[in-house]
Amino acid sequence: MLPNFVFRALMPLHYSLFQMPGRPSRQVVRLTRCIDVSGHTAMLFRMMSVAGYRWYPEYRAEEQYRYFNLSQYLCTVRVFPDYPGAEEPIHWSYGLGVTVDMALQDAAYSRLTIMRARHELLQNSEFCYVPASQPGEEGYLTGVYFHSAMEDPLLQSTAKMLENRDRDARALRMELYATRARLWSALTRLAPVVQTGYGDMEMLNPVRTHLPAHVDWPVIGGVTPLRGPLLPPVGGPRPHPCPYGSQGSQARLFPDPHVELPGHGGNLYEMFYADA
Repeated sequence: MLPNFVFRALMPLHYSLFQMPGRPSRQVVRLTRCIDVSGHTAMLFRMMSVAGYRWYPEYRAEEQYRYFNLSQYLCTVRVFPDYPGAEEPIHWSYGLGVTVDMALQDAAYSRLTIMRARHELLQNSEFCYVPASQPGEEGYLTGVYFHSAMEDPLLQSTAKMLENRDRDARALRMELYATRARLWSALTRLAPVVQTGYGDMEMLNPVRTHLPAHVDWPVIGGVTPLRGPLLPPVGGPRPHPCPYGSQGSQARLFPDPHVELPGHGGNLYEMFYADA
């Protein structure tokens, strides 16, 4: 999960220096419900089923294009009300990642920790040790944890370890994106010097570390909308970083209706009046 103040710190130059009419800052790159995908997405499904939700959540990932091979992805996960055909979500959360898969898992984790805090019935469920999130300083989602000292001695270490790992993950995410923001700022200042011949152009395009298969994020399926039309490059010292035009509103819409979570009992009112 990424705190709001870190997100603001990541993107100020992106919006203030590069925003131009007719050139969107983001492209939708994935629409998915993450069905049969392991990780935080699968745990979110189970939690939603226990809490009585009807539909699978829907994820929309957008690319925040940046020069210097530093593009990143913002994912929005949306949860809809029980009635069919709902277009407006009742809950939503965000995730950020350097890959689409990472951003979706981050959004799912954000959603399930917020849901853990809002539903008291989860306190006595299989999710009792899942960290909860409450609003904190400057928009940061503060972790709330199970009191491990009050737990059975056989489970105290497990509960405490989950708390420690959640704290680690929050701190490392903040450090990761703050460091990437500083790197992008430094490369922006370095680019004019390199482009005049003082240095290798490879300096401006750092290669992202590829994680081994056994520690990388699960592959996410779904629909990949077509990008907007490729636009001609913009001249000047500060060209817009996004080379594509608008995708149109259809790129943000799922091509099929909501999908029901397995095991949902259905709506008794709908079943009674189905043939009316």
